[in-house]
Amino acid sequence: MYSILTTIVQGPQIRYDSLMKKSLQKIKKFFVRFFTLKDSAHNIAGGISLGVFFGILPGEGVGTTLVLASILRLNRAAATMGILASNMWTTFLTLPLAVFIGGSLFGQTKKSLYDHFYQTYNLGWRYFLSKVIFFDLALPLIVGYLIVSIVIALVFYLTIFVLLKYFKVQQ
Repeated sequence: MYSILTTIVQGPQIRYDSLMKKSLQKIKKFFVRFFTLKDSAHNIAGGISLGVFFGILPGEGVGTTLVLASILRLNRAAATMGILASNMWTTFLTLPLAVFIGGSLFGQTKKSLYDHFYQTYNLGWRYFLSKVIFFDLALPLIVGYLIVSIVIALVFYLTIFVLLKYFKVQQ
């Protein structure tokens, strides 16, 4: 009687354990394929540069980078490394450059952009999408950040691509 009860109780447990092992193996295999760097130099360099681009650009994150890397068939692990390497800390380095470039393109000085910011800072949410804030303050910064992000991402792409091609030839 005891052996019958033991078989009834342990039978599902054994099947559950093997099912869990198979499931964990499938998940591990998925992540190994998902985050592999065994890829072409173009895909790795493209992934890193896409990550750097979205890391510098304010407001975008890891999810956007991974979705676009998947759509463009770039290396997702490289894209993740690029965005994590350049996410928040680059704002301090790229903000002055974005202000200078965006202000120059729209005929504004750094001082006028700062003045617009401080004049509209305490106006509240009602004026958040107003003409003054959007055209005089946000648009120059957005364009400046886009240009800075594109240039830095291109530099990263070219550097990583050349290094990967060089080291692949050496091996």
